[in-house]
Amino acid sequence: MSNGLRRLICCLITFVALACAAVRAQGQRAGQGQAQAAKPDSPQVLADIEKAKALAGTTWALEEHVICDLPSISPAVDPGPQKLFDNLYAIPGAYSAGSGVIYLITTTAGIIQIDSGLQKDVETVYLPGMKKLGFDPANVKIVIITHGHADHFGGAPYLQQHYSPHVYMSASDWDFMQLAPPPAQGQPAIPPKVDMFVSDGQPIVLGDEKVTPVLIPGHTPGSLGLIFPVKDGGKSHTVGIVGGGMLPQGSPDQMRVFLHSLDHFEEWTKKMKVDVELQNHPIMDGFAGKLTALRARKSGDPNPFVVGQENYSRFVEVMHQCVQVYIDRRLQ
Repeated sequence: MSNGLRRLICCLITFVALACAAVRAQGQRAGQGQAQAAKPDSPQVLADIEKAKALAGTTWALEEHVICDLPSISPAVDPGPQKLFDNLYAIPGAYSAGSGVIYLITTTAGIIQIDSGLQKDVETVYLPGMKKLGFDPANVKIVIITHGHADHFGGAPYLQQHYSPHVYMSASDWDFMQLAPPPAQGQPAIPPKVDMFVSDGQPIVLGDEKVTPVLIPGHTPGSLGLIFPVKDGGKSHTVGIVGGGMLPQGSPDQMRVFLHSLDHFEEWTKKMKVDVELQNHPIMDGFAGKLTALRARKSGDPNPFVVGQENYSRFVEVMHQCVQVYIDRRLQ
């Protein structure tokens, strides 16, 4: 076991305790008054922000703004389902900070699906999207849940009931889902049945494709980063997805766990030569513009989702630095 993985496991144990405390405290905070006005940024925070801006440059300027500044962002207009690579498709829906994109990886033995969206969107967004792409939902053999929030697992019980895919996720987030408090209104999301708990770095294989899960606790105790190969006109590339939510939240200790996770994930992305950046909440990476460019793409044009290995590492580093901004703001 590597030293990095040992540190991550220690952080995970700490985070589980923090998450349990946070869940218990959530109900206690209900009905409290509005939070006090934010303090002006300290010299340390301002220095953190300047470092983030320098890392971001022009390529990841939007990422730096969204993650460091945490502005309010309206849901996107649903761009419709889209083929991104020879073997990768997206059903975005009206994606936002609270509603994620579903990805579909085609293989010789069926489809690997990443996340299942909100339960309410299955019949209005997911199924029409599958039909438009020409896919049969019954051909989805594996659904990977990136983390234990309802906008990622909510649709899975419907899919299991009607099409019987196998659901894969982390054991830590399965436990976390059992702790989640009921929503303020409406029915609580029903967790899916889990067929397989994933392990850090152990590939999920279907047919000729494999997805490598990387444990990245922080957003939730068992969030997953995912790495997998794709082809574009027959040329090989590698996708990285930080599947554990990119917006900092929670206590400074919880976010320090996420910092360790991002370091761990970046090690994996460098080892596997990730050069394609995707997110399940793509509100800060120019996703809409890239979709537009992809639809207008002519023969010989580059795929806009291919950013290169160096730029992908910088993407993770900007996220890391903005999480540090969040921590230092909370501590000032």
